[in-house]
Amino acid sequence: MAEMGVRTFARLCLGAMALVGAGSAQAGDLPNLIPGFKAPEFVFAEDNWYLTLGLGVKAEAAYAGSDQYRGVPFPVINLAKGKELYDFQSVDDSSSITLFDVHGFSAGPAWSLNLGRDEDDAFELAGLGDVSPTFELGGFAQWFPVSWFRLRGELLYGMGGFSGLVGNAGADFIAANGPWRFAIGPRVAFGGNGFMEAFYGVTPTQSAIAGYFGNPIASYNTSSGIETWGVTAQMTRYMGDGFTWGMYGSYNRVVGNAADSPLTQNANQFEAGMSLSYAFNLGKSWW
Repeated sequence: MAEMGVRTFARLCLGAMALVGAGSAQAGDLPNLIPGFKAPEFVFAEDNWYLTLGLGVKAEAAYAGSDQYRGVPFPVINLAKGKELYDFQSVDDSSSITLFDVHGFSAGPAWSLNLGRDEDDAFELAGLGDVSPTFELGGFAQWFPVSWFRLRGELLYGMGGFSGLVGNAGADFIAANGPWRFAIGPRVAFGGNGFMEAFYGVTPTQSAIAGYFGNPIASYNTSSGIETWGVTAQMTRYMGDGFTWGMYGSYNRVVGNAADSPLTQNANQFEAGMSLSYAFNLGKSWW
């Protein structure tokens, strides 16, 4: 169990490093327009770069579709200019860079790292082999029709442990009270053939090996489609002096082909976590 925790944390660190730069994805100074929002008394220069580092802990399913949960630490790593420090970004946004931004609509490249799945994450995976980490690259588009409401969609292509498209879309209702900011909204996630086969499919060979290890599981072919729908809620407290505290919770229901997989023990998936971070002033960029 300790070995699993160390390996999981190492992979989370790798994922977080791949996500550095996420802060530059967001839309201008919109959070300052949200009714009730008040930036903390933290002296920062708009054109300086800030490296945000922190640590959090979360409870999550042992694997997609599992009925078992585990607690794992996760790092917080973000790079953004001072004028973007308080821009709204959701905990489940992929890293992205805005190349087009007009009247609340923005778009650009996006990327993420799927950490994959270890065979020893749960007994139900015995004999199935590991799913290696996968780098996902694509694009995003988002729209703020008003300062307190955001629509966002992402379409990425995975290369590594699986090959194929993944996508997600969601909406966020945003509210603020002084240094507190709250957001809640629906989510839907899509998986292409490669993704669905990697995480919900079972080949005849895998079925035979799993049976040998005392884990009888039928082979199962799946296909592209909606993986989950659900809701994400999050709360952020800007504490001043560069510190930020955050907490989030999400519910997702596995549906369609993914729900019919013999690997799906419980279609109702929950996740919750909290983190504390600090923004370090790096000064003006030299590149």
